[in-house]
Amino acid sequence: MIKEAVLKLGKHSLIYGLGNIGTKIISILLLPLYTAFLTPADYGVLQICNVLRSIILTIIIMGTSSALFKVYYNDEDEENRKTILGTVVIFYLFIAAIIILPLIFLRDLISPFLIGGERSGYLLLLVLVGAYFEGLITLGLAVLRANEKSVTYAIFSIIRILIFIGLNIVFVATLKRNYIGVKEATLIALIISFIIIFIITYKKINWKFNNVYIKEILVIGIPLAIGGLASWVLNMTDRYMLKFLLPDEIALTQVGLYSLGAKISSFLHFVLVAPFMLSWGALMYSYQNDPNAKNIYKSILNIFTAIGGILFILISLFSPEILNLISQNKDYVVAYKVVPYLTFSKLLFGIYMVFTVGVTLTKNTKYISYANIIAAILNIILNLLFIPKFGMTGAALASLISFIIRTIILYSNAQKHYHINYDIIKVSSFVFVLLGISVIQNYYQIHLILKLVLFLTIVSLTPLTGLVKYSQISSFWKMVMEKVRK
Repeated sequence: MIKEAVLKLGKHSLIYGLGNIGTKIISILLLPLYTAFLTPADYGVLQICNVLRSIILTIIIMGTSSALFKVYYNDEDEENRKTILGTVVIFYLFIAAIIILPLIFLRDLISPFLIGGERSGYLLLLVLVGAYFEGLITLGLAVLRANEKSVTYAIFSIIRILIFIGLNIVFVATLKRNYIGVKEATLIALIISFIIIFIITYKKINWKFNNVYIKEILVIGIPLAIGGLASWVLNMTDRYMLKFLLPDEIALTQVGLYSLGAKISSFLHFVLVAPFMLSWGALMYSYQNDPNAKNIYKSILNIFTAIGGILFILISLFSPEILNLISQNKDYVVAYKVVPYLTFSKLLFGIYMVFTVGVTLTKNTKYISYANIIAAILNIILNLLFIPKFGMTGAALASLISFIIRTIILYSNAQKHYHINYDIIKVSSFVFVLLGISVIQNYYQIHLILKLVLFLTIVSLTPLTGLVKYSQISSFWKMVMEKVRK
């Protein structure tokens, strides 16, 4: 049963991952375009817009894209399931419009503070409208996940990013529209993507609104949304704090460099954490009544940690080489200094998501909010202390410490409500030893050959930690090869 669960998770994670890997690797290929045509300060403005988009999206989604799965899998009637999906989409259409329209009318008043610089009102308009369509796309992708259409999901994701890339090349390289062109290209790509996802999912939804379903979804979703806002503070406010706490002449440049380092570190998120999360929500519910469920969840944590740890050390060790490869402007290369701390935070986020099973299955999602809120407050305090002294490195350290505390808080509360005999000592020892290695290497910057030797040594020794067995790696690899052949 454990092997079946792991393979089921691996199957969907692999396919979702192919969509995310394809889209995100191609997206990373845009970095040479941005670094060639944008200064670090310009890139900083673009990232401020992206931060703003993320908080707006969190607010207007209200956690419904995640919460609907609990209600969906509790009802086995196919028509009722379609009604659940329709209820969520109809609710979003009206609530999101009510939230966004006033902001559009007030954009000239609030945009100087939120974004600043020239044409900030126009940029805010692009961000707001784009967030609305992105929310619709997010729900459309949730429909595909609910129907286990992982291949369709992956194909759509790749088509979507190809549209985005093409428009970016036109607006940035050809029309030379700078960061404004990036946001214009993004909005057009979102509208086209929405049309495609609407065509794909229209018949999978009953266009009816059910008060009972939406109330049940919001009971779960609103705490998730609150936790999401706190998570936004934890993940994104460092950009704003760099902007406001540092001198004007370096602030946006530091924002740009920090954001580029975060982009490199997010490779772990795109390759492993994101596809894992897409499969994890459905899997944890589908096995919640299985007598062997706790052992399944324990095994998944071990395998995730082993694979995530290897990816973490890979990205951390070779971040300077990656930055040299993708950036024509050598001013960007210094971003490698924040990569180990931010990449480790991404790894912790994946571990944190595994721990959510304990509070999600027992309907104690409020503890997710508590953990996020405490960590977010701590993050703000640490940023206030560290950024004026250490700049972007201080922001990265603040993020790392806050992620550690958040994970500890959630783990402690989850174990109280749904105890799982995790190999917590092995997991903790493994990841923190890797963190120590990456930080030391980041400071001294050893030769490339030595990095390769170090990385291969870590990979070869990982099964000896007891987190995974060679047989599990072999089973996972056979599953990957089978999917590739098909």
